[in-house]
Amino acid sequence: MNAEPASLVYAERRLSLALRSGAAVGFAIAFFWPSVSGAGIAGLFAAYLFVDGALALAPGGWGPAQCRGWPLLAGGCIDMAAAGFFCFWPGIGVPVLIEATGIWAIAFGATMALACATLREADPEYQLLLAGIAALVLGRALLPQPAIGAVVLSAWMGLYALTLGFVLLKLVLPQHYRELLD
Repeated sequence: MNAEPASLVYAERRLSLALRSGAAVGFAIAFFWPSVSGAGIAGLFAAYLFVDGALALAPGGWGPAQCRGWPLLAGGCIDMAAAGFFCFWPGIGVPVLIEATGIWAIAFGATMALACATLREADPEYQLLLAGIAALVLGRALLPQPAIGAVVLSAWMGLYALTLGFVLLKLVLPQHYRELLD
């Protein structure tokens, strides 16, 4: 069976990507809240990952014809698995939270970079690659830093979510609106 064109796969996921953009910006604002504790960050991050994962999986498309969209679906599965990990471990400490978030970020960044490669015709400005790079930078910043505090972790997560939100927003906007952002 032939794979669907990238533009069709992208069009099927356009609403999902727009909602993920809005959710990322909304959660970014919450991450910047000044009194978030380690347990609060874990719960907030679990909620963000659940929403992002559900929105990534909502369009479906595991059939052979939709194979170009599989990296986005795999990213949604990674989000849901990480959300379950953070949600069902209520007493998670900040060092474990940092390491688990770093591992999630690297895995998620890899799926976004792969999505850029499979959907490159529909993403000529490499927005999905930028989203992947943002996640990889977050993962790289977190993994060697087990001694950072909850405030720094929350700020980094907020910056990542804000970056992802704006990158996905630019991806889903029609061309004439994208030119206004440049």
